[in-house]
Amino acid sequence: MFKYLLTFIFALAFTASAADLRPSYPSMEDSSTSAGVPLHKVVEGDSTTGKNVQGAMVGKTTAGNFTYLKTDLLGQLVTTALTGFGADFSFGDVTLAVIAIAPVRRTAYTEQTTDAQRSIASASANDTAAGTGARTVEIEYYTSTGVGPLLETITLNGTSFVNTVATNICYIEHIFVTTAGSTLSNVGILTLKAATAGGGATIGTINATDNQTFWAHHYVPTGKEMNITGVAVSHNGTTVGSGGVFVVKATPIGVANAAINQVTDFIRLYGQASTFSRTYTSPVKVPGPAKVFLFVTPETSSSTVYRGSIDFFQP
Repeated sequence: MFKYLLTFIFALAFTASAADLRPSYPSMEDSSTSAGVPLHKVVEGDSTTGKNVQGAMVGKTTAGNFTYLKTDLLGQLVTTALTGFGADFSFGDVTLAVIAIAPVRRTAYTEQTTDAQRSIASASANDTAAGTGARTVEIEYYTSTGVGPLLETITLNGTSFVNTVATNICYIEHIFVTTAGSTLSNVGILTLKAATAGGGATIGTINATDNQTFWAHHYVPTGKEMNITGVAVSHNGTTVGSGGVFVVKATPIGVANAAINQVTDFIRLYGQASTFSRTYTSPVKVPGPAKVFLFVTPETSSSTVYRGSIDFFQP
């Protein structure tokens, strides 16, 4: 019986008319006109000229929506950070003459743990609204619970402290000079204080003419995840033994007595080596709210400038 059934099926296959057979390349509906659009057979390397085809790869978001997977100009799948997807980096430098671990920051940073209204001033009268130096500065900050990034722009008033409008400033990501006079930079040291009218501790400073803090750290906001894709390091040492070992450390925000833990491997920069880049094919993930810092341990007690940056994306 089985033998006869197979014979019947094959007979149907060979005797079916052309009208009964499904075309090899059916039409697809054009969503804008609801009209049938024929599909053309293509193979790798074919020109798109004369072909009614639009290649696309799609994924699905957590909200259940389709999203296109990104490819580069060669048609290769992009697996690293893209502009518009939270791609960013944080960089800084530090001059050290002691063999001890230290954060990579050009100037000192005294982290606060509570929200407050702050104040800022310059050491020079030229840093003012119509002066030749810095005129306005921008503070990028987070609240004590990791909400941010938030921005406030302040018009300087020379050596007189100007209070911030915001009263919820806690963690400082960056301070930038945004507008300046003929010198195109801040003439004096800019100082951000923990309280109004110049009161409280010094949170951080911008060196004269620097226009920004050079702090290699980042705050991961609540509800976000930092994906570290690389660390680049360098120094100005020219002799054997002038290298250093860099690591990235992180700690959660809002957790009492939270320890700060190393999240990357040891990145060693040899003496006489000018630059080294460590790329992570699988990003190092740090969930927010958290703070992330780049540290270096010098291998020499001679004064050396160590520089570093953290590359990351944070969709």
